[in-house]
Amino acid sequence: MKSNLFFSYFLLLSIVCIPLLAVGQFTVTKVTGQNVSAAGDGFYYSLPRTLLQVDLTVEKIEQIRGPLAEYTENYLGTNDFITSNSNSYKVLNLNIKTLYEADPNQVYYVQFPIERSKEEKVFTFQLSELGTLLAFDHEESPEEQSQPTVDQTIIVMEGSDDFQFHPDYHRKKKTDTITRKITIDTVSIERFLFKTSWVDKSTEDKANEAALQIANIRDARFNLLTGYQEVNYGESMKYMDYQLSKMESKYLELFLGKEVKTYENHSVYYLPKKNTVDGVLLNLAGNSNVEISVTPRGNTALVPEAGSDVTNKLFYRIPEMVDIEISYNGIVLHRSSIPISQLGVVAAAPLTNTRTQFDPQTGSLTKIVRE
Repeated sequence: MKSNLFFSYFLLLSIVCIPLLAVGQFTVTKVTGQNVSAAGDGFYYSLPRTLLQVDLTVEKIEQIRGPLAEYTENYLGTNDFITSNSNSYKVLNLNIKTLYEADPNQVYYVQFPIERSKEEKVFTFQLSELGTLLAFDHEESPEEQSQPTVDQTIIVMEGSDDFQFHPDYHRKKKTDTITRKITIDTVSIERFLFKTSWVDKSTEDKANEAALQIANIRDARFNLLTGYQEVNYGESMKYMDYQLSKMESKYLELFLGKEVKTYENHSVYYLPKKNTVDGVLLNLAGNSNVEISVTPRGNTALVPEAGSDVTNKLFYRIPEMVDIEISYNGIVLHRSSIPISQLGVVAAAPLTNTRTQFDPQTGSLTKIVRE
């Protein structure tokens, strides 16, 4: 009799408590397509993901063959000259930054309780400008860190890819001698006629003139430095010698070729993904790439993934620490270790009788208070 009475009281208490437990429950569901209806009373939030910004300063060295290169050995007596056009690259500086954005693959819908009693406590959710979760029922608002600004790409040219003194006057005077022999009786008279015309200079003619100019410039510099002019020009002698040296270099470029250096600043964005270790940041020439390697350390390997639908819990991220290595042509340019949000796991934090705070950049749980 007493046992039946106790069972009846227990059954009545259970029936009363079931609707009370349903009151004040938050349902959080991962959004995948059209599985969530926005007709209900709730809101969306997303988890942040990490984006890498790699700033590189690249030096491009372009070797240009001179237009008179085929005559270099004959007129200058050297075989040390540029024989063909080619490009080479060198990474002078590299800097890596971490940016954060909302992850489109980690969007959640928080459904407010259907019924709420008057005595129930008012809860507060705090979101960032990106729509990521900052805190739940926390007294102080966590500070958001502003995103770094992105600089524009600047290209600086050193030198020029044209050759001075080469596109000069292309015609030369040609004089033909015509001999006319006149015989009168036993006397022979030779009469010379000169016919002048203009013809195009050959490449060899231009090479010969350029070589003579080089010789004349060197003679002028020698006379200037040895005091041949017997006049003290003071500081002007330095200027004259510099200009003659500069002119000589321009003529030598016609034979030896020249190098043109270009400095470029590139900002490359790379999104690390799971099960993807290596990637290409920048293609410089053919198969010559600046490559990045992202290797997880495995610090979240034992943490289980949360489900896609929970009650009275909030999804958050546990970032994975990774080792980053950036290389070019087999040479390592940069090594560092940083946390990557999307390479970690998604966990769930309780809402019942708790106050939580999340990192605005990584989405990790930074503070939880149990009441």
